[in-house]
Amino acid sequence: MTAAVARMLEELDIEPVFAWYAPWSTHRRLSVPLHAIPSGRRPGQMERQVYGGHEGHGLGAWLPELEFTHYLPRRAWRQLIASCDLHLSVTGNPLCATPFARLGIPFLAWVATPWQDDRVDRVKRFSRPRRLLDRSLNGPVLRRLERQVLQAPRGRILALSGYTAAALEAIAHRPMDGVMRMPVNPAIFHPAPDRLVPWRIGFAGRYGDPRKHITLLLEAVARLVAGGRPVQLVLAGEQDVHRLEGPLAAMGLEGRVQCHPCLGPSALAEVLQELDLFVIPSHQEGLCIAALEAMACGVPVVSTRCGGPEDYVIAGCTGQLVANEPTAMAAAIAAVCADRGLRDRLSAGALAWVREQASPEAARRTFRAHLEA
Repeated sequence: MTAAVARMLEELDIEPVFAWYAPWSTHRRLSVPLHAIPSGRRPGQMERQVYGGHEGHGLGAWLPELEFTHYLPRRAWRQLIASCDLHLSVTGNPLCATPFARLGIPFLAWVATPWQDDRVDRVKRFSRPRRLLDRSLNGPVLRRLERQVLQAPRGRILALSGYTAAALEAIAHRPMDGVMRMPVNPAIFHPAPDRLVPWRIGFAGRYGDPRKHITLLLEAVARLVAGGRPVQLVLAGEQDVHRLEGPLAAMGLEGRVQCHPCLGPSALAEVLQELDLFVIPSHQEGLCIAALEAMACGVPVVSTRCGGPEDYVIAGCTGQLVANEPTAMAAAIAAVCADRGLRDRLSAGALAWVREQASPEAARRTFRAHLEA
């Protein structure tokens, strides 16, 4: 999302300055935890070039143990904000716009998902003391900050999908300002019919994330294999490509599943162009950008009803929505892969939807209209 906005700013001859919270987990010297306060240390920052050589600042925080401190506008944030003429927030959830909202300055935020949806599964892995702290202090403060951002009188909020817009509206008790879907680059993601491999299906994303519910897809594939279908599964997006070795062996799927790490755009496009079908097994998705990239390659989509994909997975047009259950998913996969005429029609519908709704031109129109408002 940030790279897409950087490109659009460049096209408008606007020089962007990027700033972000540098996580305690990877940049410990930049933040000051509770035990370090008596030492007199203060939060620091690092500078580096990002997104094609633009100025970038990674900032630390006081008390990084408390997640809400990551977003508060301490002096370094205020100085950076004062040095810029326009203020944008491009983020997984609304909280990164907190400095703008609390300082009362105009801003435009592009948001993928509500705060709670962005972290619900991560919280389940917290230690018991950390969960207690989260319930008693961190969570309530973050919820208030999210409402402040969404209700900021000088803020404009663009959602990544219709699902995200509805979820944010329920929190803010006001309409969002629009939807801007992730633009797909047609120079990279485009059909290559000669590369298509029948019955090869795939998913791209952090499939180690519990929200992706990758076990559902593996169980559906196991049912197809048991039924004699020549299915192959390709996964991409998890750095540990051996992560699923145990489950695959237990399900008898060795040789049927190929795992790639996170791939660059061109390499991912080559993988997507080979797919008969893109399958989303998730139980929560703000959008699933990789699915749009697959559709731009002419690949239909089968998905659970998990949020963002409900915008673009249209029965009989671009793909099929299914219950969060392996038998139903396996049946939908088989219905498309076994019927070449149906697959061709869904492929044409997927291509048309992306060209109309998720093109760079569509994103530019939306972005410029709200940037200039």
